[in-house]
This record gives sequence, structure tokens and C-alpha cells, in this order.
Amino acid sequence: MRIGILSGHNPERIAFMQEWGFGSVELLTGYFDSVPDFMPGNPDWQAKSDTVKADFEAAGIRISCIGAFYLNHFDPAAEEAAKAQVRNAILLAEYLGVSAVSGFAGRVVGQPLEASLPKFAEIWGEHARFADDHGVRIAFECCPMGQYNTPMFGINCICTPAMYEACFNSVDSEALGLEWDPSHIIPQGVDPCENIRQFGSRIYHVHAKGAKVNTHVVARYGMLHPAACEHCMPGFGDEDWGQIIKELRRTGYHGDLNIEGWHDAVWRDQKDTPPSDVAHQVRPVVAPNLEDAGLIIALNHLRQFCPGGF
Repeated sequence: MRIGILSGHNPERIAFMQEWGFGSVELLTGYFDSVPDFMPGNPDWQAKSDTVKADFEAAGIRISCIGAFYLNHFDPAAEEAAKAQVRNAILLAEYLGVSAVSGFAGRVVGQPLEASLPKFAEIWGEHARFADDHGVRIAFECCPMGQYNTPMFGINCICTPAMYEACFNSVDSEALGLEWDPSHIIPQGVDPCENIRQFGSRIYHVHAKGAKVNTHVVARYGMLHPAACEHCMPGFGDEDWGQIIKELRRTGYHGDLNIEGWHDAVWRDQKDTPPSDVAHQVRPVVAPNLEDAGLIIALNHLRQFCPGGF
């Protein structure tokens, strides 16, 4: 079990990872308007993919997942392009010897979550067969993508434990699983370790990100308030990473933990910072070069539970 980050193929980020001892990466492949040249469909993509793999291997970094489809597949205007993106991500993973691809499931916006099940079964049943044929698994990030860290107005139907269960039951394939992340269920009052016990066999990749419930805000305004809960670097949230890693191991997870940054209100390079919520004592910090400091702190926190990358 190695500890890494999320990154594209970027020499500066590879050097940063190597310098501080990160051992893995979720390789991000962009969206429709920024697809890298090593993706299938581009000229000489295999040779360019070989270069990507060689660069990470030279730095001692394992590509543990291909991050590819963080968008709404159920949007009719994007559906066909999204399907192609998933298939290309699977082909890239197969070529690089990576076991999983990740992203959002999609959602019928403005409808109850259950209304997405027929479309989910149609689209992801097809993708599951393609993934099975190529020996790759699909890991859905369970981020609600909605207001107040809830499914309200979100674009991802796999966002509550009940929907994990319903979606997996709608497609008869173990190619479909989770890109598990405790920060997405803590705001819902779900215990991370119990969630692992329930869905451990379907956890195919892990995002290491925390969540802190600001109880002083909840006591006054409730959970449906912008400052009620904030995402944070591992080590700064309410989750217990020692117990989480123990439960992941107990269920047989042998993959990596890739730290997802960008969300912490303090350990983040803030350019466009939202107004300070002084009344609730939630003050975003404006300062340069804090993102990498936060990643290093998170690495050192997680390392105590994964000594030597074991």
C-alpha cells in the first residue's frame, strides 16, 4: 500500500513526488478540451504512453489508477463523447498495466437519485462488459457533487451507500466498484469504517482526503450550511486513518492511497479565495505554496500506518 497524489504527467510534479518519497499516483487524463497526447485515439499514443510509464517508473512511482471521467455521463449532449472517454481510459489502463480507471457515474439532474438507475444500468452495463474484456475495473468516486457536500443538485448518482448498493445490484458485474473517499460520507453521518466493512470487496481505489464537521456551526445553523463541513488533508479531519487503513487491509484491499489535495481551506494554494466566514470562525487562508506543504504533512501522517509502503 503506497501513498501518493493525483497528478497529470508533469515533470515538475514527478520531481516533487520523488523528492519527498511519494510512491504512487492517480494519473489524471483531463476532460474533453484537454486530453493528453498519450490517450488512445491520438497519433502514436502507445509510444507516448511508454514515455509516461518510464518517467514514473524512473522516479519509483507506481501508477495506481487512471483518473478520466469526472463529468456527467447522463447529459445527452455529452453522452457519446463520455462513453468514448471511458473506453479510451480502459484501453490506456490495459496498455499500462493499471488495474483501475475512475470518475463519476453521472446522474439524471433534478430527479430523485433512484431515477438514475435505468440509465446507470444501460450505460455502465455496457462499460462493465468492455472493462471485463480488457481486465480493468471501474472505480466510481462517491462524491455527491452537490450543495453543502450533499446530493442536492449533484451530477453523480453513486453518492450515498444506498445508491452504491442499488447501482451495483443493477449491473451483474464485479467490474464496477468504488473510488472510496471518507470525506464524501462523513458529511452524511456515515461511519467510514462501517462503510468499508459493507463495501470493502468493491473498493478498487482510495482517495485519501478528510472531512471536518464544524460542530459549532452545525449547532447553530444545521448541516445544510456552507460552513457546516469542510474537506481537508488527511490528519486534519474527523476520520481515523489508522482504523481506516486497518479495515481496508482486513477486507483485502491491496491498492494505494492517493492524497487528493486542492480542497483544504488552509493547506491549499489560494488564488481566488471565497469571503471569510468570520462569524463562524471558518477563515480560508491566502498564501502561496501551501498545497505542497499540506501534501507532505498528509504523507507523514499516513506513513505511520503504512511503514515502508507495506
